[in-house]
Amino acid sequence: MDLISCRRLFHKIPELGFEEVKTTKEIIKILENLNCKLYYGKAIYEDGAESDMSDINKGYTGVMAEFGKAPYFLFRADIDALKIKETKDVTHIPNLFGFASTNNNMHACGHDGHIALALSLCERFSESGDSVRVLFQPAEEGVGGARRMANFITEDVDGFLSYHIGLGEKKGYIGVGTTDFMATTKLDMNFFGKSAHAANAPEEGICALTIAMAFIDMIKDLTVDAHHKKLINIGIINGGGQRNAIMDKITLGMDLRSDSDEAMDEMLEAMENIAKCVSEAKGARYELDIIARASAYKEENINLVDRIIKKLNKNDVKTDRMPSFGASEDVTTYLKKLKQKKVPAMHLMLGTNLKGPHHSDVFDFDEDDLEYFYKAIGLAYDEMKEE
Repeated sequence: MDLISCRRLFHKIPELGFEEVKTTKEIIKILENLNCKLYYGKAIYEDGAESDMSDINKGYTGVMAEFGKAPYFLFRADIDALKIKETKDVTHIPNLFGFASTNNNMHACGHDGHIALALSLCERFSESGDSVRVLFQPAEEGVGGARRMANFITEDVDGFLSYHIGLGEKKGYIGVGTTDFMATTKLDMNFFGKSAHAANAPEEGICALTIAMAFIDMIKDLTVDAHHKKLINIGIINGGGQRNAIMDKITLGMDLRSDSDEAMDEMLEAMENIAKCVSEAKGARYELDIIARASAYKEENINLVDRIIKKLNKNDVKTDRMPSFGASEDVTTYLKKLKQKKVPAMHLMLGTNLKGPHHSDVFDFDEDDLEYFYKAIGLAYDEMKEE
């Protein structure tokens, strides 16, 4: 399989989480030519469900290829894109070579490369006869995908490997044993007041904006912690609809981060107590709607890290030992679940030169590195299978 051509195919059709319909069908089209069993539609969301192509159009995106028989080694690649319009700059490589996005979304985080690498691995396993599952997972951005995947995917599994392109890793280096994934919670905090005429009878209203402002002011202190890193970002504010009416509802779209799950739980509990207090003080109410969560993760299998590094170095692959991720990714769902089952699990960082930062309209990576990445992933897999 030509990795560059494959990557370019998917770069042209970027789709958002749970909307990856074309992407999923293109992956299936390629996999149907290989010696594997395919799970798609509700089959990767619900244990015991049947694969049905019509379900893909209903938001049941993603697919899993299964080779051989249990126990299986599990790979995971994310397939979604971002709501970013790709630059029209003529010097941008996708524009220069005719594979830029054909819609208003963009593969601005390397997931097109992740797909190409996973499909090449599938081609290898189709020929080798290894017992492997390769999951093409939807909706990593926003960390909503992993938690919706069916339980059976991580059952009868004796190893796990995943990877990510870029994110600060130096070109020519493979980060082995990625660590310091941050916990994240995506949520909407809704405050409900009471509408009234802003001039004629403002005293009869309860202003949701005033409550939200008090809440915002009070949650600042929740990030002050000598023992844990905590972050709170309000990225969306929606409310009101009439200039001369007291605002009766406001929604704050929030992103919380922390370096441990315990710290995240503490922050959430304290934040909800504040929401309750400021609402009740004004005779209003609140609702907390958690959209998605991902766990923190620190790599602890030092022996496996060092074994993989030794294997890669012996085969002329440069390595970076236990790089810090410093952000959030729902791959931690698999890492933590399998770690609890005593299953060897590992994450790799794939170093390359970037044309622009992740999640920007000029993002691009050096696609000539894909063969090097494929070699490194294969070597890491070989070492893990020897355990």
